[in-house]
Amino acid sequence: MKFIFNIIYNFLDRYVHRPKIKKLIKKLNLDQKIIFDVGSHEGETLNFLMKIFPHAKYFGFEPQKKCFKKLKKKFLFNKNVKVFNCALGQKSQSKTLFHNSLSTTSTFSLINSKSKHYKIKSFFLSSKYAGFYGKQKVKVKTLAQMIKVLKIKKIELLKIDTEGHELEVLKGLKNNIKNIKIIFIEHNFTDYYLKYNLKEIVSFLKKNKFKNIAGAKFPFMQYSDEIYVNTKFMK
Repeated sequence: MKFIFNIIYNFLDRYVHRPKIKKLIKKLNLDQKIIFDVGSHEGETLNFLMKIFPHAKYFGFEPQKKCFKKLKKKFLFNKNVKVFNCALGQKSQSKTLFHNSLSTTSTFSLINSKSKHYKIKSFFLSSKYAGFYGKQKVKVKTLAQMIKVLKIKKIELLKIDTEGHELEVLKGLKNNIKNIKIIFIEHNFTDYYLKYNLKEIVSFLKKNKFKNIAGAKFPFMQYSDEIYVNTKFMK
């Protein structure tokens, strides 16, 4: 079932969801300078964005060892891409990352085994893939730290997909959030992750003068990719 699930998911992602996102992003009229990808996995989104903005400088962050190994190999000879084997969060620390065979769902957040989403995943994939079987200690840094180290003044596009850890990543920006033009972030509409609060994320972005201008829900799934624009940069 896992094999079939992956085929269907990848098909919908490539031919249905990503074309929608591409249309939305192309309308943003970015300067193509600096793009951050937080939760790079194996470079799928980096590849996707590079086709839209070929002249931008890319910085990817992925804490999971196996994923990072593939990520690093993929962009080893690309001078426009720098990747880092670390997680990003609210503060610098060492933290436990939980993961399973579906490596895209690795997370710092514990899951809710009583949630409807968990039960559906268990039915189709077995509880082994619905829950988490392994863990590893990873380095956590903040976006504020990385921005300072990399000497970056402005980020055109910040993509965040961290499976329930998005708010912590945003809080790690500190005052640098005012220098972000676009935030491209995943919204989860289930109670699959414990302590994940979508309302808090939306409230945080609104408080920091970001406006939700567009979004695309993944077919048959309970999550979407949303685009927020810093009103400071809106004409």
